[in-house]
Amino acid sequence: MNNEENKSFGKVQIADEVVAVIASTAAAEVEGVTLAPIAATDQVAGFFGKRNQAKGVKVTITDEGVTANVEISVSFGAKLIDAATEVQSKVKNAIDKYGLINKNERVLVGLSGGADSVALLHVLLKIAPEMGFELCAAHLNHGIRGAEAYRDQCFVEELCKGLGVPLVCEKLDIPGIARAEGKTLEQAAREKRYEFFHRAAKELGADKIAVAHHMDDQAESIMLHLIRGSGLKGLMGMEPAYGDIIRPLLWARRREIEEYAADNGLKYCTDSTNLERDASRNRIRLDLIPYIQDNLNPCFVEGLCSMGELLRQDEEYLDGLARNALRDAKTEEGYDRARLAALPLPLKSRAIRIAVFEAGATADVERCHIERIMDMLTAKTGAHADIPHISAWVSYGSICFGIRQSANEVDVPFNIEGETRFAGGFFFAEAVEGGIIKNNTVAYIDRDKLPAGLRVRTRRDGDRFQLIGSGGRKKLKDFFIDRKVPRDQRNMPILFSGSDALFIPGYGISDKVKVEENTKRVLRVTYVAEQ
Repeated sequence: MNNEENKSFGKVQIADEVVAVIASTAAAEVEGVTLAPIAATDQVAGFFGKRNQAKGVKVTITDEGVTANVEISVSFGAKLIDAATEVQSKVKNAIDKYGLINKNERVLVGLSGGADSVALLHVLLKIAPEMGFELCAAHLNHGIRGAEAYRDQCFVEELCKGLGVPLVCEKLDIPGIARAEGKTLEQAAREKRYEFFHRAAKELGADKIAVAHHMDDQAESIMLHLIRGSGLKGLMGMEPAYGDIIRPLLWARRREIEEYAADNGLKYCTDSTNLERDASRNRIRLDLIPYIQDNLNPCFVEGLCSMGELLRQDEEYLDGLARNALRDAKTEEGYDRARLAALPLPLKSRAIRIAVFEAGATADVERCHIERIMDMLTAKTGAHADIPHISAWVSYGSICFGIRQSANEVDVPFNIEGETRFAGGFFFAEAVEGGIIKNNTVAYIDRDKLPAGLRVRTRRDGDRFQLIGSGGRKKLKDFFIDRKVPRDQRNMPILFSGSDALFIPGYGISDKVKVEENTKRVLRVTYVAEQ
């Protein structure tokens, strides 16, 4: 930009390579000329060259017909912008707009001791009396940085003690946990940190958990998801509120938060690992985003976060349609496969993702898992897929989701009198006289027709069954298929003689052992399932 070109923001025009904004809650005054306040904008960031580098610039100020040419020294984040007021205002606006905190609630602040979380605690303490909520805090020592981590913990303890803020601290061996669970250090730290926050919230009676993610963190998350090939859900970035997790600082820039800390004389700790380039997120923060800002788009962070917000609106609309479609497809066992298969692909994939989430797969589910389940919508009965944390399986017209219980192999001798116990329940056998009571968990058997060597076991290949009155034997597998018994319900304990099923709880007894007119002794066998 040459000396003859000007950039205009409100009533302020600045020439010679930089653009400044006069912005404050009070009117700004330069060389005796009073200006009306102008809304602050982060979009001038890139015009300042290197951050915090002061420059002498020509400013042409017009106010009610009076023009003055002055030369002032301006730096990015100059005191013309009231950082304290700006950050506090953004936090209050976020709380109001997204309903992050309600009156009379207690909010737990995740307090690492860094600038972001210390500033968040300070802002919330300032507005808590006005907005009517209470505060407490939690700090997790991850056991990663040795003496530095202990320093952070001591700092947080002293800070909360001085402020009168209730605090819970805990130390974990995150490196050891990561190795044991086969996870990255970053993944294990995140999971255990949030687990700890929820434990601490329960201990301190907190309703919400406030974490200190800000706009720069949001941009890093979106970039990370973009690089990994995420869909809309990932490109939205972090949500302002997710369950009881809230992010009041999400609309503040990192530099604003650091200025807020400086303006209020706040002390904080610096995490040295944030400057290491071994993690993908750190490389995005330290190298990629600065390069894009310096060479392609000085307002990249703001633009990326704005895109995320627009995508959030689209995603919420599509998510609503998918939830309605999933609700309409609900069956007793799971979801109607044909109805889900007929959905447009954007709704189909979202409906499947919602279904697996509600079934318990709240993490680690990737696109390949969703695509595999979508293929199962047109598969044969019996098809199944194991995905992180849950399974999906096809049962006739339905697709089902849940934690499939692996069949407990049962194979024990049958006691002709009394109990026959096994994992999950028992059979109770007793001699009876009198009438037969119909009950699908009770079998009345001709005692004299029973051979020796009876066993209670789960089914095997080659087993057969002749249901009373059916007229012929068939493979046990075919019997279950004909009766449309869901695959995951076929591994119940059955009374066998060799490969012949004599009593299948819930489905009947074999024609071979039925009670007839000439039966002399009746054995009643009752099946009792235990949780």
